Amino acid sequence: VTVYKKPSSYTGEDVVEISSHGSPTTVQYIILSVCAAGARTAEAGEFTKRAFINGKLDLVQVEAVASLINSKSIENTRHQQKILRGALSLSINNIRTNIVSLLGRLEHQMDVDEEDWPSTPPSWLVDGVDAVYSKVRHFKKTSQLGRLLNRGATVVIAGPPNVGKSSLLNALAESSRAIVSSSPGTTRDTIEVELLMRGVPVLFIDTAGLRQPKDKIEKEGVRRTKSLLKRADLILSLTDRPKSKNPLSADAPALRVVNKSDLRSNKTGSPSVIHISAKTGEGIPLLKRKISQQLGINKISTDAPYLSTSRQHVAMVLCSEAILRSHSLIKKQHLDIEIVAFELREALNAVDSLLGKTSPDDILDHVFSSFCVGK
Repeated sequence: VTVYKKPSSYTGEDVVEISSHGSPTTVQYIILSVCAAGARTAEAGEFTKRAFINGKLDLVQVEAVASLINSKSIENTRHQQKILRGALSLSINNIRTNIVSLLGRLEHQMDVDEEDWPSTPPSWLVDGVDAVYSKVRHFKKTSQLGRLLNRGATVVIAGPPNVGKSSLLNALAESSRAIVSSSPGTTRDTIEVELLMRGVPVLFIDTAGLRQPKDKIEKEGVRRTKSLLKRADLILSLTDRPKSKNPLSADAPALRVVNKSDLRSNKTGSPSVIHISAKTGEGIPLLKRKISQQLGINKISTDAPYLSTSRQHVAMVLCSEAILRSHSLIKKQHLDIEIVAFELREALNAVDSLLGKTSPDDILDHVFSSFCVGK
């Protein structure tokens, strides 16, 4: 039995840890015994939730714990460990401190004499808002990279039947994951392979060939393909004819890929088209580099912490919009410092929501719902 005294424990409370042999029977007997003595089993994420309530972690660090649990790469694990140690929270708190400082000076001026406010905004206000906006804009612009490292990306391989979509999946995976046949329409259902590209989990999906379906099963396969095209981060639009038109119409960005280059001597054409041979492997390294560039994987650096979740991104966008409105207001000829102060408070509220200082219960419940019981 190991005792962890507050406030040095993980939760910030007195904690007792029982270590035993790993026999399921022994573990179950211990659980039944402590519950009979008045304890209860923990809810999902309860230990981390108590750490949050007791001020051991802020909400950004809490989300880092959840991301660590679900991390699929050593790069993301190291990134989330950096966030858990407080690197991202420190940067966000610096932004918060700057906003509070600006608000303090503005509100002091309003308390003393609002009428004495100069017609030209003072340099400390202009420079201060500019500095905050620069920091906020950086986090907003790079948050997509953080979410990419954390949750990964989906790449859909699509095109007509019998152009080598399954062969391309096997070439990318460097193993035989999909059945390859010369008969059109072999792939009726989707086949998925997840690969790590510079630490980013990328899910490649081989889909049914796009054509007028000949039976109900193929019709369902085509329907699923079209559904996946709407959710893809990137589409590999595959054909085996260099001059064929792109049959795909989707919102996601697409790379035009021409297969079976080993059967052609002339491989010239549009520089936007990537020529490959899924059979020989020709062009596959180039295709992987293009995929990495298109998704933004090549821009990721784990030296600096990124925002990693959609919730964090939304909060930073709200802060950015409020700071931008403040920036526009102080450029006007007749400056209304009350409205500027209001916008700075809106920015402060967004930052506090990001850190979990003012987050409502439904947001907290959503964050902790992704945890397992042991955390």
